[in-house]
Amino acid sequence: MTLSTNLLDAPTSALLAITLIVPFLAILAYFTRWPGKQAKIKPLRASAFRKDLIPPKIDTVVIGSGSGGCACANLLAQSGQVVLVLEQHPEKTGGCTHSFREKGCEWDTGLHYTSMAMSDKTKRPGALLDFMLKGKQEWTPLDDPYDEVLFPKDDTVKPGAPNNASYPFVKGLDNTVEGIIASIDPGNEVLKERALEYMELCKDINGGFTALGLSRVLPKCLHFLVRKRVDELYKLASYSVRDVQYAMFNLGYTSERLLKEGCPKAPDGNEPDPSIRRLKGVLTHPIGDYAVQPREATMAAHGITMAHYMAGAAYTVGATQNISVKSTSLVRQCGGEVLVDATVHDIIIEKGRAVGVRVCNTSALANCVTEAEEATIPLVEIRARNVVCATSIYNLYNKFLPPNLPIVKEFHDPKHRSVRQSNGHVFLFCKIKGDATDLGLPTHNLWYFHGYDLDEAFDKYFANPEENRPPTVYVGFPCTKDTTWKKRFPGVSNCILISDGLYEWFAKWENQPWKHRGAEYEAFKDKLTKHLLDILYETVPEVKGKVEYFHLGTPLSEMTFLASFHGGSYGTKCVPEMFAEINREWTTTPHTKIPGLYLAGSDAFLPAVCGAMYGGCFGASAVLGHFGTLRLTWAFLGHFATNLKKEDPSLSWPQAYWKALDIFINE
Repeated sequence: MTLSTNLLDAPTSALLAITLIVPFLAILAYFTRWPGKQAKIKPLRASAFRKDLIPPKIDTVVIGSGSGGCACANLLAQSGQVVLVLEQHPEKTGGCTHSFREKGCEWDTGLHYTSMAMSDKTKRPGALLDFMLKGKQEWTPLDDPYDEVLFPKDDTVKPGAPNNASYPFVKGLDNTVEGIIASIDPGNEVLKERALEYMELCKDINGGFTALGLSRVLPKCLHFLVRKRVDELYKLASYSVRDVQYAMFNLGYTSERLLKEGCPKAPDGNEPDPSIRRLKGVLTHPIGDYAVQPREATMAAHGITMAHYMAGAAYTVGATQNISVKSTSLVRQCGGEVLVDATVHDIIIEKGRAVGVRVCNTSALANCVTEAEEATIPLVEIRARNVVCATSIYNLYNKFLPPNLPIVKEFHDPKHRSVRQSNGHVFLFCKIKGDATDLGLPTHNLWYFHGYDLDEAFDKYFANPEENRPPTVYVGFPCTKDTTWKKRFPGVSNCILISDGLYEWFAKWENQPWKHRGAEYEAFKDKLTKHLLDILYETVPEVKGKVEYFHLGTPLSEMTFLASFHGGSYGTKCVPEMFAEINREWTTTPHTKIPGLYLAGSDAFLPAVCGAMYGGCFGASAVLGHFGTLRLTWAFLGHFATNLKKEDPSLSWPQAYWKALDIFINE
């Protein structure tokens, strides 16, 4: 008798093979077949909210269409979900990236410029945006200097040193530092080395945020891979900008010493050394991108912002509004819907889980004078498997959720949260008669700082904004940065000035309707406007006598058009406590304690357009889970590798994928 050498007979072997191969092929198909790959962007503006436009079966509702909301909705839609985006603005998507027209002119509202990395398809943020917009957004790099920081006349200088009032920021860490030191104290090698160390610290902080971002998508069992970098980031984040500048510029601390020994506290009062005083003032830029004075600001926000622009800056080709229009159009192409004029009244919670939202028309609410009238506005109930709040944790826990929920009570308990919303701004939108080239308007951004002692300037302004100039003012001319401007608005130029503004100044007019807030409100605005116009005419005298229209927006404008809680521009205020353990369940995370409810935007990661975009990506990842995130990552890496191969055709596909992964993890 011959014994068979096969352990299994043929039918059993075949069945086992099928059992193993079919799931493998299914998983392979799941990862390689990306639903959004074939979707085409056909730019189409959102429709006004109507019940009959709501999709019959919704996977995820996204509240808010700013940079974070758009990113989250776009990625979820590409993954195959039916997504409904609800935007409270009566006409436009985009949040702080939208633009508006008035009096034959146009202005952007928040995306005044961005980093070169955001515009570069071979860098992580640029590749992400390109992946979402299917390569449909073009950018114009800004020439050097991309930023110029201007100060009023100040005669406190080191004997023999130049007395400059203008400091350019250019591409490259070394180039910027060399130019600044040459303008402050030429030949001071010690100061130069300390400034370079400071800039390297900013790059280290940027790397720490990459690690923090990875921790938001990795399973907890893999957090050990990034824990050291994240812990270092948290330690640096606990220091203020003022204290770090003192440690590094005055005492010669290095990054390693800061991590090892901690950061000494800066003494009270202004800096006595004239060269260090100027260096501190200049290298407080780019404070405007997170808007917290040096004494209160976390070094983490300053460091990542500084690193963000080290390779230069860029601006959109065409109106900034186009970004959200293109991004949300893809949501529609994938079977979802995007509706404006849609105010979310509350998030529906059943059995402890978020299951939908109740919505009404923003325009209907605007016509109400009393709360009793508002109560008569009918609400439309919309059900979904997931709800994503992309309009800040302050709207979420103050407006959208029932006040009797334990998590809401915890949010309002000082023992469980120590952060607050960011400050707001005032915006002066100017229409200028004449062609920008003929007028000689600057093609780069100007930043006016009202003195090198910025904490003092902030204190005086916040105490009395009518009598004191704002501490920092952004002065930008979109007409010189957008290459389509002259064709779209011939013979017209524009300018935007932005300075800090506190909600508390305007709170007494909060409940009065837009454009009908009374003479006292207008008189206060007039005083703030005069400060900004005076600064404009001093820094760009070419426009004096050419400004034919201007309008001032306040934190109340941000509340009206952007639904910003108390007019906060940047979500959570970027103070050291933002990264303290007590606050980590509230900020820099897309997760909440309520099943089915997630965050996107600034409070899911970081403020500003790029930080909010990343927050949107993390929000999508949280909704998709680890397996869905792997699939999303694979699709993105394929797109990223294609961009890299186009730039360098000599790369093989494995090399292109490896390079994409390396940039994704380490940039």
